[in-house]
Amino acid sequence: MRRAAQEATLLITVLVLALVVWFVIADAENREIEARLGFSLPVEVEGLGSNLVVVGDALPVTVTVVGREAEVESARPEHFKATVSLRNRAAGRHSVPVRVEELEGDVRVRAVQPETAVVTLQETVEREVPVVVEPFNPPPLGFHVGTPEVLPETAVVSGIATEVEAVDSVVARLDLGGATASVERSVTLEARTGGGGAVTQVVVNPRFAQVRVPIDQELFRRAASILPDVTGTPAEGFRVRAVRATPSTVDVLVSVDVLDDEVEVLTAPIDVSGADSDVSTEVDLVFSEEAAAAGDSDTSARVLISIEPIVTSVQLPVRVEIFGVRGNLQVAFASPLTARVALRGPIALISNLEGPLAPIRVNLGSYAAGRHRIDLSWDPPAGIELVDITPSQLIVTLTESRPSEPAEATEDVEDEQAGAGEPTTEDEDSE
Repeated sequence: MRRAAQEATLLITVLVLALVVWFVIADAENREIEARLGFSLPVEVEGLGSNLVVVGDALPVTVTVVGREAEVESARPEHFKATVSLRNRAAGRHSVPVRVEELEGDVRVRAVQPETAVVTLQETVEREVPVVVEPFNPPPLGFHVGTPEVLPETAVVSGIATEVEAVDSVVARLDLGGATASVERSVTLEARTGGGGAVTQVVVNPRFAQVRVPIDQELFRRAASILPDVTGTPAEGFRVRAVRATPSTVDVLVSVDVLDDEVEVLTAPIDVSGADSDVSTEVDLVFSEEAAAAGDSDTSARVLISIEPIVTSVQLPVRVEIFGVRGNLQVAFASPLTARVALRGPIALISNLEGPLAPIRVNLGSYAAGRHRIDLSWDPPAGIELVDITPSQLIVTLTESRPSEPAEATEDVEDEQAGAGEPTTEDEDSE
């Protein structure tokens, strides 16, 4: 019994001590403190008349709060809002009380320092000024920035008179970003002085403008060669010898990409099918996107196409005929009796040569007895040129005839003629 009483007494003692500890801890956690916050708050203006503006900013305030220690230590600037009311206030200088409102947390504002804020109000004025587009970061070489377009063309700036009067224009700065095509974008408007300085203490209405900046590919003037477009095939045995355009060049407009390249402009097609003589005609020029016609350039050209026969060369045999030998003479030796002629002329005429050619005729009527070298000559057919005769000379020996032995002399001549042919190197050397 006594043991049970001791155990009961010990249990009661433990419970009492636990309660005491709990009350001590709870009291420490719920203990309120008063402290000045370690940050200041900006002062906002409320109830400002539509025709008034605050000159300068009110000084920030510091706040002393009361609350549990944990809440005070976790307080942040965004948990509070400091305001002054300017409702029904006219232009001038005013000292108005500062009111601080708790937005978050379980703390109470005990004091505000300073308790009042000095605010200067001025009546606002407004003025209409032009909207100016200011492009920057231009496009690459070969592209041209056109005249910008902006809507609206004017804007209204409002604020205190000194600030508004300083505004010369509102600027829409548009970043072209190296664009190669027109740029259209909504841009924020910025108030500027005549010297380009920013004016920040004014209100711009509207706040944005729609800006379009045209960008076109820049064209350069240069000369391009005229290239006649010849089609078809001349008549058989003929060919195109030369083609010439007058003028030979024409001015075109090209982009920077092809400025240093060889540029040509074709003509309309010219058909020479079956032509056997020169063709001269006036034709239009065919321009392209890469080489457009300059405003004052020619749009046609005269083209002369020279047509000539196709020339060939050939060697053919020609018989040598001797005539006119004097009555008291006879031919003892004659070489050659056949020569070769080298001819040059239109292939159509050369190919039409038929049968044996006319012989080379040698008149011996003026030659006396003896050995003679006679230059050979021959008239080729019309339109064909004689280039050479091989051999170029006839070697002939004339002897006086012997009346007593006519048959024998005739046989000798016939024997020599039968053995005659092309002259050999030995014959030429011996002569």
